[in-house]
Amino acid sequence: MLRIISVDSGSIAEELDIKSGDYVVSINEKPIHDRLDYRFYQSEEQIDLHIKHKDEDVIYEIEKDAHEDLGLELDEMKMKACGNNCVFCFVYQNPKGMRKALYFKDEDYRFSFLYGHYVTMTTLKQKDLDRIVEQRLSPLYISVHSTEENTRKLLLGINRDDQLLQKIEYLTQNGIELHAQIVLCPGINDGKIFDRTVADLKKFYPGVKSIAVVPVGLTQHRENLYQLRIHTKNELNAMIDYVNQKRELLKKELNVGFVYLSDEFFIKAGVPMPNSDYYDEFYQIENGVGEFRDMIDNLNSVRKKFPKKISKPIKLTWVTGKLAEGPLKEFIMPELVKVENLEIEVIAITNHFYGPAIQVSGLLTGQDIYNQLKNRKLGDLILLPPRVLNDDNLLLDDWTVNDLEEKLNTRCHVYTEPMSEFFNVLKSI
Repeated sequence: MLRIISVDSGSIAEELDIKSGDYVVSINEKPIHDRLDYRFYQSEEQIDLHIKHKDEDVIYEIEKDAHEDLGLELDEMKMKACGNNCVFCFVYQNPKGMRKALYFKDEDYRFSFLYGHYVTMTTLKQKDLDRIVEQRLSPLYISVHSTEENTRKLLLGINRDDQLLQKIEYLTQNGIELHAQIVLCPGINDGKIFDRTVADLKKFYPGVKSIAVVPVGLTQHRENLYQLRIHTKNELNAMIDYVNQKRELLKKELNVGFVYLSDEFFIKAGVPMPNSDYYDEFYQIENGVGEFRDMIDNLNSVRKKFPKKISKPIKLTWVTGKLAEGPLKEFIMPELVKVENLEIEVIAITNHFYGPAIQVSGLLTGQDIYNQLKNRKLGDLILLPPRVLNDDNLLLDDWTVNDLEEKLNTRCHVYTEPMSEFFNVLKSI
């Protein structure tokens, strides 16, 4: 049973005089537990809608067009918690004193389908698998890390065989597309373990459509945690060469690369970014796999349309994490600074909050940005990285964009637009 938050004007639900505060009990006798249930079961042309209004139960018999929405806005889904104890879990690497939500570990296949969250599937029961198949919750994004049982147990902090491959087999045989992730930990799930993981997942292609490989990230807040280390530059280079060799064989067999290293490998190794054909369909771009290549290609596709001159002198301060500094300066800035009257300074922020080993822009805090900008001439506008804010418009340390603007006395803009919109952003200055 799910509470109705609001009813759309002019909708079927409004015509039936269904009210906010009422509850959806079932559709066609199928219990409604969340928004996904509602979305799936209300897509039929003929439905029996069971509504609870105060103490009264009402059944509405409705005929409508297929997939026509009834017009109900329902309660948000509560995210399910994760019971694993992954040795590299970022939640455990947060310092004390942060907001409560940052210590919540999520493990919810529904949010994997809706937003691309990664789930381990350790707690999935057969009823969950059946629901995924019935409601076509595809694609899903899964954290595999290793298919070798003991290594997977170690990495996930579990003491049982969670039957991962059997779950993958069931889902892929029933048409669910999966995208896998491996967080690579030196000396643990690389080498032969990595080979086995790739080989095991390859058996399910094209059901398992891609594997993203991401180097482990470690903060400075790891007291009493499992001993891990980050990759050396030589190890990153060796992994790039090794995966390239493996991809050549996979291409001959599958006609795709199948295994994709994240941008972090190439940037930290000092190796040129692969061309776009490396990433095939950019399956896991939100996981930092091909994100910079996509940005570069986007710039190249529109740079001929850039103005030769803007109407007045403008200086921008472009804030980024250390990881993005090189690609921004090498590929993006040379095209933008050709525009007369435009001055851009790229400032890469060192992450003192989590430690300098954390270099991604999305994990920057307001205090680090402020402390490293406060004594600089910032110009007319500060561009902030696109992922520094959560859904509540807060940075990780609860600073807001307004806090930065007030303390730095400079307007700030979180830059999420494609490069084709770059100069439209400047028009508002």
